[in-house]
Amino acid sequence: MKNVILTLLFLAISVFAFSQKNADVLGEWYNAKEDIVITIFEVNEKISAKITWMKLPNDEEGNPKTDFLNPDENLRDRFRMGILMMYDLTYIAGNIWDNGSLYITETGKTYSGMMRLKNKNTLNIRGYIGFSFFERYLSTWTRVLDRDKFKNETVGKENLLSQLRQDLMDVISLMENVSLKPAEEILQKIEKENLLIKLQLDLSKVIKKIEKLKKAE
Repeated sequence: MKNVILTLLFLAISVFAFSQKNADVLGEWYNAKEDIVITIFEVNEKISAKITWMKLPNDEEGNPKTDFLNPDENLRDRFRMGILMMYDLTYIAGNIWDNGSLYITETGKTYSGMMRLKNKNTLNIRGYIGFSFFERYLSTWTRVLDRDKFKNETVGKENLLSQLRQDLMDVISLMENVSLKPAEEILQKIEKENLLIKLQLDLSKVIKKIEKLKKAE
């Protein structure tokens, strides 16, 4: 009976210790480029992580980016947002979690995953094959300390895109109104309403917004 109690006590202490260490890494983290936020969470005393924010969530056509490099063709249409990047990592010792899996959306590659808590706000992420010294991927994540930062970036860019769409619609509408009329009437309309100046101003606004979007990237 005494041995059973000691065993249960040891298990309880071990579970508590794992939970305490896991708590050190839970939360939101920036990737190395700070263009993605990964949220780390706990499942059955193991560590997992998924993408919960992207600075550029859409492709050039305005559609949500997908996992198109996934080796499984059935998964290539799934959205990158929400993808599980890391799972089943177990606390080992000395601020190290190992024996899990790491998926890299940029390459479609899956590796054995390991991470080390360098300090309370820095994680070293490693992807390897077979043994940990056969390193194939290395990155550093930093804890999100100012949560409003990436929220404001998203809102600001969405507002800018909305304005840009409206400006482009105005230009298109102006061109359509002019192009449907005979040449002589077009010239009269242009001279009378200073449409060239208006068109130049509208296009100038569009160009400035495009340049601003490029800088935001």
